[in-house]
Amino acid sequence: MNRATREETVAGMAESPLLVEREGRVVTLTLDRPHRRNAMSTAMLEQLANQLRQLTEPGKESPGALVVTGAGGTFSSGADTREPDWRDLSRRAVRRGHFRTVFAALHEAPFPVVAAVEGYALGGGLELALACDLVVAGEGALFGLPELGVGAVPGGGAVHSLVRRAGRGVAARMLLIPGERVRADELARLGAVERTVPDGGALTEARALATAVAEGDPALLAAGVRLLRDSGHLDRTAALGVENGYWWQAASAASRGPSAPTDQGSSHPGDRGVSGHGR
Repeated sequence: MNRATREETVAGMAESPLLVEREGRVVTLTLDRPHRRNAMSTAMLEQLANQLRQLTEPGKESPGALVVTGAGGTFSSGADTREPDWRDLSRRAVRRGHFRTVFAALHEAPFPVVAAVEGYALGGGLELALACDLVVAGEGALFGLPELGVGAVPGGGAVHSLVRRAGRGVAARMLLIPGERVRADELARLGAVERTVPDGGALTEARALATAVAEGDPALLAAGVRLLRDSGHLDRTAALGVENGYWWQAASAASRGPSAPTDQGSSHPGDRGVSGHGR
């Protein structure tokens, strides 16, 4: 396939805050407001929500993997607090709706999602990165939650993700200490970033990783990412029940045979096979 062509998400616009690039089975979404460190305007959020909705629409061919990144050497500085109507509650509700659509689509996407982070990932930018399945970051990239200082609180799952993946301590530092920023290499040691590379190399590494992942069987990848996303907040018994359900889904997809019996495919903890044995 020829080198992928970059296309704007809204035809006819001279500039778009969100760019789409397709190469093979990998789609890259680029937040493209570098003059504002890719702060998420209402227009950007709306386009991001619409694009993710299209990529995850049932009945259409999905990409093998998705990469989310930012232009100009930074991921995203979060919500655009300089929008003229930033403090208008009705407009904030509109932006909030777009945020929720974005995070719901990422959670339901039937393919792996990789964040490529350079520079800053702050507030909603951090939440967007942590909503991805894998985070690849330049080792000096900085992560933080400045919401309390701008009259807001995190609302996209960042605190939950940080507590679960990196521990309560780092979540408390980011949320409560004014100006606190945590480097990617520290978050990698704690488990919130999967891979670090020299600064400037995150996108190349993320695309290579996404290309390798996308070679897998689509049905198995779908089962795998759902298992990953659904298991983290459950206790062990419930998680093993979920794992059992996805085990049968994956086995059925791999064999292309008839579906497993309903009682075995259930994710309830008391069902047969809940111990997870038999892999």
